Amino acid sequence: MDFPIDFVVDWVDGSDPKWISKRSQYQKNKNTDEVRFRDWGFLPFWFRAVEKNAPWVNKIFLITDNQKPAWLNLDNTKVELISHQDYISEKYLPVFNSNAIELPIGNISQLAEHFVFFNDDFFLNKIVEPTDFFSEEGLPKDLGVLSPQIPIDNSITSITTNDVKIVNNYFSRSDVLQHLTRFLKLSYGRQNVKTLVSLIWPMILGFQDFHLPVSFLKSTFSKVWSLESDRLETTLRHRFRSENDYNIYLFRYFQLLTGNFTPRSTSFGKYYNLSDNNDIPIRDIEHEIHKVIVLNDQDSISDFEKTKAEIQTVFQKRYPEKSTFER
Repeated sequence: MDFPIDFVVDWVDGSDPKWISKRSQYQKNKNTDEVRFRDWGFLPFWFRAVEKNAPWVNKIFLITDNQKPAWLNLDNTKVELISHQDYISEKYLPVFNSNAIELPIGNISQLAEHFVFFNDDFFLNKIVEPTDFFSEEGLPKDLGVLSPQIPIDNSITSITTNDVKIVNNYFSRSDVLQHLTRFLKLSYGRQNVKTLVSLIWPMILGFQDFHLPVSFLKSTFSKVWSLESDRLETTLRHRFRSENDYNIYLFRYFQLLTGNFTPRSTSFGKYYNLSDNNDIPIRDIEHEIHKVIVLNDQDSISDFEKTKAEIQTVFQKRYPEKSTFER
């Protein structure tokens, strides 16, 4: 490949007293979203995993709210620490809404055209190549699976339904049919059934969101913002997450429906909800079963500190040496 590929990851230290104080000044409901902000202490292992499994990465952009991990080595030229004011207009700050933080990342001037977006609970779990994320021609790797978006409590489907409202102003079933060989693949397995059923309707019902790192073209952000800046700016005005938000998947949907992607296998990554019994994700980490894993926090975990220590121990065994991203 003759083009650079950057990684973008957003992170917050939810235990930082200054950050907690700032958030409390704006937060009306003091009991919401606590799980979204608690820190598992996994970020050093995220960087160790990247250095071991993707040494070819061009730059890593760590997005924070004016926070710097004490261990982070900013002398490493591959890492760029980005604060919200570096790419979000001051009139929207401070912001604690991940959707508002992620929608404008295309404004980061140093960011390459080809980049992969991670949440801080997305981990590279074995060696990956640039071709796991982009084709040789530069098209993002993704899974083009249609699936109805049905809003339910405790999910982001209300938000992704908002994304689909926008999508249907620009696309229809004919756009899927134009690129049908990318939406129906043997490698998608039984996921193809969702696409086939969805194609009964002339409008776009939604997509299967696999909650894995997403490969993006920076130009997609510019295009969608040029079309829908008014609506996207409503999300930037929401300091905290709202069911009226739009999110980063909107850009993914545009890439899929314009055919700007290359299919990948559904076995590429695995999503896990952490719980009081994490034998299965631990086994995945120990045996490198999937290339990418997601370890999603859950408020049902009865002993957070015990579970955190358990996963940290496994990561320490996998990645015992400090990376060059650490001091």
